[in-house]
Amino acid sequence: MILRIGTAGYSYPAWVGPFYPPSTASAAMLEEYARHFPAVEVNSSFYRPPTPDQADKMARRTPPGFGFALKVPKTASHDRSPDDLPAMKAAADRLAAAGKLLGLLVQVPESYHHTPKNADWLRHVAGALRPHRVAVEFRHRSWDFDGLSDWLTAAGLDVVSVGVPAIPSLFPAGLRVANRRVYARLHSQDAGAWYAGEKARYHYDYPEPVIRKWAGALSAAAGEADEALFFFNNCVGVQAIENARALAAAVRRLGPAVTVIDPPARAVPQPSLFDPA
Repeated sequence: MILRIGTAGYSYPAWVGPFYPPSTASAAMLEEYARHFPAVEVNSSFYRPPTPDQADKMARRTPPGFGFALKVPKTASHDRSPDDLPAMKAAADRLAAAGKLLGLLVQVPESYHHTPKNADWLRHVAGALRPHRVAVEFRHRSWDFDGLSDWLTAAGLDVVSVGVPAIPSLFPAGLRVANRRVYARLHSQDAGAWYAGEKARYHYDYPEPVIRKWAGALSAAAGEADEALFFFNNCVGVQAIENARALAAAVRRLGPAVTVIDPPARAVPQPSLFDPA
């Protein structure tokens, strides 16, 4: 199994100094990020899909071997509206043509329970975005039902393995495989901060024993999955950077069952996403 590790987003002012060189402008962050990681999850697309031109620029600003996962807009995941799906597919098409698309993410809210209507909508979203792979992140525990794996296969969906606190209403934490793929998002294990706002929720540092547990789960799943994507979403401060590096080191210590993909040799400077060129 091959493993790509990255973070959920890359454009964080707080990372300038601790991670990015001092005075790094936001327009230069993607190129610098790609010097350290082979993949990133783009969460800004949750609010608005990238245009095809922006997707082209994202591809040009990163070297061969680098990949993007794109979060599907909230109009589809939260509002059940198809309005942004064509634009999302157009952006994904451009990244796929450049060999830079790793997949798409649909993150539904905790209020989105397992019902026939909601299941049908997720199947519709997956169909609208084909042929691209779509992973769904469930937040409510009702989706942890018998037969989930078979339903995912029939719907053409991957499932997100989550790192979340042990809160009874939440979809349980832990590694899951669907369609021979792992897609993981690690948020926090702090139950007290989960409902205290996003800044508190994602201000978390995964301890080494938990990192080792995820590494061991990956190694154990190597026979069931061909590839894995791991994104750390605890991006308040630089915990996500440090935890991502720690996971890569822990997996490498376990031996050859999982191949950790290294970051590209170098990122080629390109214009900003918003440059006219």
